Amino acid sequence: MADVQLQIKAQMAEAVTSVVKQDTVQAELSAVPAIIDALTPVIDAILHSTNNEPWYQSRVIWGQIITAGGLAAAGFGVTLNASTQELLVALAVPVAGIVVTLYGRLKAKKPIGQ
Repeated sequence: MADVQLQIKAQMAEAVTSVVKQDTVQAELSAVPAIIDALTPVIDAILHSTNNEPWYQSRVIWGQIITAGGLAAAGFGVTLNASTQELLVALAVPVAGIVVTLYGRLKAKKPIGQ
């Protein structure tokens, strides 16, 4: 998705520059970077809303694959005894905590309290 963002930003910069160069437009070429920066969140929102990511980067797809795997295993008669289930939960909870913490830290845009 970063490649798409860069391509769109470059095309937008070219288009804005070409318009700003026109005599009928009251803007300076030095304003082009500020205009592009102002429009960047709009680009990000559009790309996010169009779900423009490869399937293998989609958390929703991976959730569905894991769910389908569990259903398929149950359908084929794979069962786990109580002690195995207890062990899996005991291992999964701390791992999930680590993953969620790392994900949150990596995705954070600003410090806590601001």
